[in-house]
Amino acid sequence: MATRGSSHTRDDGRHWLPSQGVDPGPLTELNAECLELLVLRAAEAPGDGELPPLLTALREPWAALPAHAVRRLAAAPFSLFDAGFSSAPRWFEGRFRGVHDQQRAGPAYFEAAAARSITRRMLVYGWHLARSRPRAACLVFGATLPAVEALAACSLSALDSTAERNAEGLRPRWVNQPAFWRELLAASSASADARLHDLLLGGIQRLAAETWAAHASDSLHPSIR
Repeated sequence: MATRGSSHTRDDGRHWLPSQGVDPGPLTELNAECLELLVLRAAEAPGDGELPPLLTALREPWAALPAHAVRRLAAAPFSLFDAGFSSAPRWFEGRFRGVHDQQRAGPAYFEAAAARSITRRMLVYGWHLARSRPRAACLVFGATLPAVEALAACSLSALDSTAERNAEGLRPRWVNQPAFWRELLAASSASADARLHDLLLGGIQRLAAETWAAHASDSLHPSIR
């Protein structure tokens, strides 16, 4: 999806390439589509309309985010949106019931049909990356290696049914950290590439810390998976 006159090219994300041999184009497109949908939602919602928490906290910067800022931010070397990849082992054991059910408060971030479409494509891209570059997949999606291995081992039909069941959980990463998102939106809007670069490197560090913590937890409590 392209809106507000924006365009996506394979060069948009090339300077954020997370690993040699990984094509950044699909990730950039997925990030951009999600960002554009949130920009439109913040801009078009009625003044008293109910919005998800992150859009409520930062409605004005989201609504004013220009197309060039979307392109810059979409070139992050990781998925800016969480589709629950860390729960991949439970997805395919039939014990998965919406990774964000307890974490999400208020309305969903995306309309149901759009969420299913994006989640399906994100899963297919993640499946491909998990098979070809598993460690890059850990970085891109903030998931442990066992989760990535579970994703790589699943069938395409399982990906499709998983997207149908769990798409409503699609949301931005770090929804409880509006200050970090405010800086991301401001740096991308101001074309402050050095600052945006630093913030995205910080995002990688956050994902690495979260993934390490999840891996340590799984090692201590293997029966939880």
